[in-house]
Amino acid sequence: MGKYIKLICLSLILGVTVFIVSTTLYYKNFPKIYTNNFPFLLKEKVEKPVTILAFGDMMLDRNVRLKIKANNTSYPFENIESFLSGHDIVVANLEGVFTNFPSVTAGVIDGPLQFTFDPKIIATLKQFNFTLFSVANNHSLNFGRNELDKSNKLLEKEGMSWFGDPSNKNLNSFTTTVRGEKITFIGYHEFAYQGFDLILNEIKLAKDNKSFVIVYPHWGEEYNKSMTKSQINMAHKFIDAGADVILGSHPHVIEPIEIYNGKAIFYSLGNFIFDQYSSGPTTEGLSVGVSITKDEVKYNIYPIDIKKAQASLMSKINSDLVLNNLSNKSVTDGKIKDGIKSGIFSLKK
Repeated sequence: MGKYIKLICLSLILGVTVFIVSTTLYYKNFPKIYTNNFPFLLKEKVEKPVTILAFGDMMLDRNVRLKIKANNTSYPFENIESFLSGHDIVVANLEGVFTNFPSVTAGVIDGPLQFTFDPKIIATLKQFNFTLFSVANNHSLNFGRNELDKSNKLLEKEGMSWFGDPSNKNLNSFTTTVRGEKITFIGYHEFAYQGFDLILNEIKLAKDNKSFVIVYPHWGEEYNKSMTKSQINMAHKFIDAGADVILGSHPHVIEPIEIYNGKAIFYSLGNFIFDQYSSGPTTEGLSVGVSITKDEVKYNIYPIDIKKAQASLMSKINSDLVLNNLSNKSVTDGKIKDGIKSGIFSLKK
């Protein structure tokens, strides 16, 4: 009997020993076995980038107003609804103001270039995920300073924001923080012919405050598919002052990209929502996706078609043509040119 008890005890000891050893080895190798199939088990979290979707000139009066009236306030954006969703910030250059004044351009040939937008559209902009607008342009004062202030307050009432000043005075910047990343947007209007040094100081101040700085200049020559010497000079000074990226507007056509001191300059994004149908270049624009992480900034370039006051993503064939042309004209090295041609490139932060 004693013999059997000894055997049972030895068996139990052996079993426990095997269990402990095998369990130790199992959990020691657990990450190697399972993390490839179950990444949520990793202790280290994957960094979620801050995403910005940027557009060029948006004008909601004249023939765009007539199209909205004939359809609905969603009409200009219906073809890109899913494209607009899922971003932390969606920003565009707002070429006019929201007022209750009647339009002086709708249905008028060669009428005055004074643009007023129906305030009913503001809620629709919010619905389509727009968050921010530049008002540093040559149409923001079409109905006076008072109406611009009212227009900005209407945007704020719907939970959206604005930045810039058409005279390059007052508040030219807007700063927000997304998941710990501080981002500052600064507007500049070349044709105010003043305030350039003020803008440079705002850039320096924002950079000193550890912001990722985005400058939205309204500049250049209308319908010129190349940047001017003045644009180049200003852009380089913006970068030297601390700007991280420049997103230009006003020419109504796409202009080249330049990489200067490791920073991207998009000289003109072209049109976004507009009614300039007389030539091919004014019916095309760029949307730029800016994805910001701790060490890198990734740029996605999306060519846009504008037809009958509606924006759409270009077909693959047309998109490839636009990107190929943009790559050929851009000022950068071969690797970035290849990236532009494919619609995506990255720079160190």
